[in-house]
Amino acid sequence: MPDAFPTLGAVDLSPLFDGTEAEAADTGVAMLAAMETTNGFVATGLPGAASLDTRIGSLLRFFELPEPERLAIATRRHRVDAEHCYRGYFPLPEERGWAHNEIFDFGPNEPSRAPQGHPVKRFLEETNQWPAREPHAGWRNEAEALFDDLRAISVAVMAALAGALSEDAGTVMSKFDDGNGTLRILHYPPPPDDFVAAHRETLPERVDAAGRRIITHRHIDACVLSVLWQDLTGGLQYESRDGTWREVPSGNGRLSVHAGRAMVLMTRERIAGTPHRVVGTGLDRCSLGFFLEPGFAETIALDEDERPFTYADHMKDDFADLDVYADVMGDAVAA
Repeated sequence: MPDAFPTLGAVDLSPLFDGTEAEAADTGVAMLAAMETTNGFVATGLPGAASLDTRIGSLLRFFELPEPERLAIATRRHRVDAEHCYRGYFPLPEERGWAHNEIFDFGPNEPSRAPQGHPVKRFLEETNQWPAREPHAGWRNEAEALFDDLRAISVAVMAALAGALSEDAGTVMSKFDDGNGTLRILHYPPPPDDFVAAHRETLPERVDAAGRRIITHRHIDACVLSVLWQDLTGGLQYESRDGTWREVPSGNGRLSVHAGRAMVLMTRERIAGTPHRVVGTGLDRCSLGFFLEPGFAETIALDEDERPFTYADHMKDDFADLDVYADVMGDAVAA
């Protein structure tokens, strides 16, 4: 790894799964300390870590499907006859700017339910979109099992963090009872020569301090907790509280953990959202993200008038700030 960047530190999470109550509590304190300094950590000691790279590699075979088969489940922005715009396939962007990647998203088989009458209720409650032909026999079952396993890890991390914050863990974790979350796989082919990672009015990011090209703009996720994996190509970087960029180790069953904007709301800013970005090497790169989300109808904060602010409200605001959804949300975003 380039000398320009320190490496993101690790926390052993094994006590969350096979340790004593006291050991699990100590692990929660260690995770919180990492969040308060480097905005995240590398998770070690995870159940099933030895087979994780193989399982994710199998899931990534989605990107080996012929392009017409991938496009058959593309969202409405990319296929005008599609009914869906939240779950499914997102091809390489036609316009330069945010990131150069293709994405496949899916969630729980039974979608979380948004509040009755919410302007983005239909949008949020979409069912999963699966390719008509599996990349190999059993692929969908493997995908669903991986979703469940990564969500279980994420829930254990969230519960331990709630305990470390001296929150009522039962009350906090009840907001995650409906199984909501998103599993995303990403493929980054080498970007075009004219690609620059920029977003709206912000200054474009071209290279990092080691001279590597930035292929995903600095951003903070919308969810509560993000659990990320990347192949041996690497490239993921987290920004610490002091502005230092840290390199995230890749491969060998490693997962890294960071916080999204919903975590900031749920913890009343005691945990900050994690800025992160991706740099490229000119090689193909693949990664995976599991995003832990509360139920859409769950209150995650109070608004300025002390009224309940739900996760669906938060996601509505997030969509409204993204040009990519403007043509599929219409009046729902403006409402």
